Amino acid sequence: MANSTVINNSGRKTTVALKVLMAGTGLIFVLFLLFHMYGNLKMLLGADAFNHYAHWLQNDLLYPVLPHKGAVWLMRAFLLLAILGHAYSAIALWSRANKARGGAYKVSTGKKVRAGQTYTARTMRWGGIILAIFIVFHLLQFTTLHLSVGAENYAAMEPYDRVVAGFSVPWLWAFYLIAMVAVAMHVRHGVWSALATLGLSSRKRERAFKITGDIVAFALIVGFMTPPTMILFGLL
Repeated sequence: MANSTVINNSGRKTTVALKVLMAGTGLIFVLFLLFHMYGNLKMLLGADAFNHYAHWLQNDLLYPVLPHKGAVWLMRAFLLLAILGHAYSAIALWSRANKARGGAYKVSTGKKVRAGQTYTARTMRWGGIILAIFIVFHLLQFTTLHLSVGAENYAAMEPYDRVVAGFSVPWLWAFYLIAMVAVAMHVRHGVWSALATLGLSSRKRERAFKITGDIVAFALIVGFMTPPTMILFGLL
């Protein structure tokens, strides 16, 4: 009996630690997305402004405190650790939840449901898979330049011209829209869930945090998709 109590307490502590890890890394991603969106919106200011920003971000961020390109590599390493931590905690919590309840609940229709979960919460896992695929694709296209979309001399082009060339292709725009919808749904549920996990939420503040999640999710879709949409329709 005593051993069972110790094991249960240990399991609860581990679950709490995993939830905190997932919440913390999730909020880090939200902040990164907002920063990334701000940078992308510089497309609206023209080629010179965006190219200058891209060069500064890649080469001169925090220079001379750090060497050229030092900050961006530190940021990439930090984000990679956060991605691994977020994915690990999500998979571990999902596995623990399944074991605890013996699998998904079934109703008379034969459909599997999760008690007390919203549609957004139920789509967090497949949304995460879409995001993982999107991140790899995005990095290959705009960071390593191994994917050329819309132009043959893609790697030799300026950042602004690469973005314009890529989003002049309708299928790429559609792919990014699907990815941004997945991002928004992930963020919409994740923001208030993370704040609640970190002990910042309450019954009085729950509605405010959910509204905050809605606003952030909507802002990310609009902010990220505005330049691609303007490019697609020849407005940029």
